[in-house]
Amino acid sequence: MCGISGIMYFNKKLFVKKKQIHNMNLTLKHRGPDASGIWISKNKNIGFGHTRLSIIDLSKEANQPFVDRTKNYILAFNGEIYNYMEIKKKLIDKGYKFKTKNSDTEILLLSYIEWGMKCVDKFRGMFAFAIWDNLKKKVFLIRDRVGVKPLYYKFDSEKLIFSSEIKAILLDPDYIPEIDEESMYHYLTFLCTPAPKTMFKQINKLEAGTWLSFDEKGNSEKKQYWDPLQDKELIDLENINKVLVRTLKESIKYRGISDVDVGVFLSGGIDSSTNAYFFSKDSKKKIKTFSIGYDKEYKSYKSELNYARIVAEHIKSLHFEKKLRKDDIKNLIFDMVYFQDEPISDPVCVPIFYVSKLARENNVKVCQVGEGADELFFGYTNWLRTSKINLLLNNFFFPNFLKKLILLLYKKFNIQYKYTADLLRRSLEKKPIFWGGAEAFSSFEKNQLFSNSFKKKIKNFDSWDCIRPHYEFFNKNAKYKNIENWMTYLDLKIRLPELILMRIDKMTMANSLEARVPFLDHNLVQKTIDLPKKIKIKKNKLKVLLKDIVKGLLPYEILNRKKQGFGLPLKEWFEDGLGINEKKIINEFVNKTDFFKKETIQKIIDRKGDTRLWFLLNLAIWWKIFIRNNKLKIS
Repeated sequence: MCGISGIMYFNKKLFVKKKQIHNMNLTLKHRGPDASGIWISKNKNIGFGHTRLSIIDLSKEANQPFVDRTKNYILAFNGEIYNYMEIKKKLIDKGYKFKTKNSDTEILLLSYIEWGMKCVDKFRGMFAFAIWDNLKKKVFLIRDRVGVKPLYYKFDSEKLIFSSEIKAILLDPDYIPEIDEESMYHYLTFLCTPAPKTMFKQINKLEAGTWLSFDEKGNSEKKQYWDPLQDKELIDLENINKVLVRTLKESIKYRGISDVDVGVFLSGGIDSSTNAYFFSKDSKKKIKTFSIGYDKEYKSYKSELNYARIVAEHIKSLHFEKKLRKDDIKNLIFDMVYFQDEPISDPVCVPIFYVSKLARENNVKVCQVGEGADELFFGYTNWLRTSKINLLLNNFFFPNFLKKLILLLYKKFNIQYKYTADLLRRSLEKKPIFWGGAEAFSSFEKNQLFSNSFKKKIKNFDSWDCIRPHYEFFNKNAKYKNIENWMTYLDLKIRLPELILMRIDKMTMANSLEARVPFLDHNLVQKTIDLPKKIKIKKNKLKVLLKDIVKGLLPYEILNRKKQGFGLPLKEWFEDGLGINEKKIINEFVNKTDFFKKETIQKIIDRKGDTRLWFLLNLAIWWKIFIRNNKLKIS
């Protein structure tokens, strides 16, 4: 796991300086503290930077940027190719020689030389990488299928700049950071910014499963090389459990490949427990597991430490715990937002940061995490509720005139803020009612939040525009067009790559820790993306497929416990304040910009324990760090 960056000048009168790349490397050092490398072309029109977290082949020969024997191909790579030894055998058969003993980096570059961009079809892993092809005179930027690893870029008529994190791009002295207004509008819907935009004007992020190329003149080409529905596998439903357990075990085993210790984040839920169980069975020594709890019991969030201990005892792991206090947010929040790059309004960033820190303090460089299981195996309680609402709204006995009547009553009694109003409108407009697993504000609430002047600027914006192309593709390519499959598909396109996986990448890498996501192995995704509803939900029970797989393998208490998401007691902590004067921070942002109505924001601030304050606080701190103060520039 690493940090990558680079500059390519289209203007031949401009030249890459070593100091530019060096400064970008310094900014990304937390992603790769073990080694730092720079490559600059002979004509100095292009340069790559790399900071390395050594995981596979720890030798210096595997350091990057990596140059092939002919010196025609240069690679800067962030991630892991888990099946690299299998690919290496194919390359040996084709007569390739190797500079390193066992580097997946070298295998990646030689795969590109042999198969071109088709090489990504052979990879089983997570990756974001850049290749300079000196024969084609092009730079290629590639992000993995599901979007586990991020890749950002900015280009204009003179140059391209790319990096694993936005803050390295902000070093560009010609760039003045500004808020991208459309992205902020969508942020208040999705809690993140849908790709390809970011919260920064003119700075983009590459979509999952996509590659982008630039030639020396600045001409670009973009292609989506993978989509879970386009590459789905329709498996034998009679033997689905056998197929899925085999694929999952294989995925977890692949993610144990490493030349350093690999641990597991263990919450005590079925996802992380499944991870830990199968990994422990494959490991030749006791694995290390890591859990986060809190200093006392709270109404809004029940401690999971006892469940984690049950699993740790069951698999005989070396188990480590940390209990957080409210002060731990105060001590972290500004650094957390800095590491996020753009607002990632999920408070789970806090426990992820601290459990990552706990792992590193106990000599672990790699951890497996359970993200993606809820999406693939239908594990969210609010998804089940949405599924039931969808049945109701499409019922013959709930005609459109009744929906319209309810909306009129909402308007008359001024209760349009209700989320159900959005669901009714979507149903009337023949749109899917599910717009993502983490909607922040309803359309009415957003309208109330924005100032009159900002409303004029965004009058043509609609978050449906982010969803529509995915919905059209889903309807064209899905065999089973049920809302349950739509939920999985949409979250794979927006919420997972731009919120869930971003929080994992940014918080683990802030601690120089690599996170691996076995539930999002593309082979597993392709097998679960298009299933009949009766397979996903049985007797209104969640995650039945996964529970069937591990039945008899995990303790009864884990298999039958009530669903609880990984989180923190934000409601209680907000009631008494976080100790950072969050009201002042938010008001400063509101007063010095012209995005929001002061009186509407004040109502949210005054509402005791309103956790939506977190969304505004993240935005305000981000603005303060990156827009107002912007002290990142290095000449």
